[in-house]
Amino acid sequence: MWFDIFIQAIGFIALAVNILAVQFNKYSTIILLKTIGSLLFVVQYIFLHAYTGMIMDIIGSIRNIIFSLNVKNNRSNKVPVIIFSILTAVLGTATIILTWDVSKIVWTDDLKIATLVMVFISILSIIAKLISTISYSIKNPHRMRLLNFPSASCWLVYNLITFSIAGFISEIMTMCSIVVAEIRFRKDKYEEFE
Repeated sequence: MWFDIFIQAIGFIALAVNILAVQFNKYSTIILLKTIGSLLFVVQYIFLHAYTGMIMDIIGSIRNIIFSLNVKNNRSNKVPVIIFSILTAVLGTATIILTWDVSKIVWTDDLKIATLVMVFISILSIIAKLISTISYSIKNPHRMRLLNFPSASCWLVYNLITFSIAGFISEIMTMCSIVVAEIRFRKDKYEEFE
């Protein structure tokens, strides 16, 4: 029981970091905090045996660092977007195949349904990472936040099915936080013109 609480606690720390991330309007701060949040979720996914999500967050953390360095040095992220998109698709698919475990789907005894659910949720994490790869390559914080919304939606379903309570709540909070940040920064923008 204490171990289960520990596993979920890791996710709740990641949740707090991810919520905090989108409240900044500086690219490097958003990326740094999102990377820390992703690495914390890597640890949680290891304990939850959610290996596709784990691999996606490892790729995402490396990607975030490279994108941030490119933005800092005024270099394009076009080539890294292509490389990380391919890497995400290949490693994500390999992880699905290598870590196939339908026994985690406990609400059905039908092997076909369990298999479809496992493939579906794993593909959701890949789609989420592909979307965020494009998102984090964009230097504009407004566009980055907006594109992160569909990514968070995919992770929401993934975390629900893999029983990452904090991950599920994190994605709800991230989506709400994106909306709040967009309202707040648009309000600030309009007040500048008054």
